[in-house]
Amino acid sequence: MGKKDELQFLIDYENVREAGLDGAEYLYNTDVITIFYSAVCEKISQKSMDFILHSGCSFQAVRLKRTGKNALDFYIVSMVGALFGAGFTGKVVVVSKDKGYAAMKDYWMSHGISSDRILLKATVKDGILASNENSIRRKLISAGISQISIEKEYAKYQERKRLKKKIETLFANTEYEGEVAKIFELTEAEKKPKDLYLGSLKRFGRTDGTKIYRFLKQAKAA
Repeated sequence: MGKKDELQFLIDYENVREAGLDGAEYLYNTDVITIFYSAVCEKISQKSMDFILHSGCSFQAVRLKRTGKNALDFYIVSMVGALFGAGFTGKVVVVSKDKGYAAMKDYWMSHGISSDRILLKATVKDGILASNENSIRRKLISAGISQISIEKEYAKYQERKRLKKKIETLFANTEYEGEVAKIFELTEAEKKPKDLYLGSLKRFGRTDGTKIYRFLKQAKAA
């Protein structure tokens, strides 16, 4: 039942609410997502719903029929039991901050289910990252949350601003004054002299491209 790389997201919506759906924009059409909800948490943002629907994943919503302490937890635990009992071979991601699910994980681990097949995470995004799948989406998420230096990024911004100003000054009162934005874009795209020359010809034609390249070459030498 299920493919080996399939991810089943079981959302404890009463516990995590909208925050738990962070990362829904990264869902695949091979994923399965089930939202367990109750009368106290019936609303979802249009944005999250659109992400789910447009992903093409299998989606179902399970509403709690009877109120009671930890009632939704029992629903989710029962679902996990049904999945593994039916021979599910993929991974289950329980999206909740409730630490009690650790006991469920311990049970299944004692019955031969490996630790990496039951993931307990607070968001869909965290579940995808923890899945260890080799996919573009994991790389996209990792790139988006990687830490970078504010000082270094600000220095890059300042340098970019300086170069733009230099080009504006260089071409001021010339026939290419109106092309400054395109010229600056060219200098950002092409760093090597040969590439800059060929890029100038491609974007501005042989005559104008050659003139613009000479301007840039002289400015660099100055």
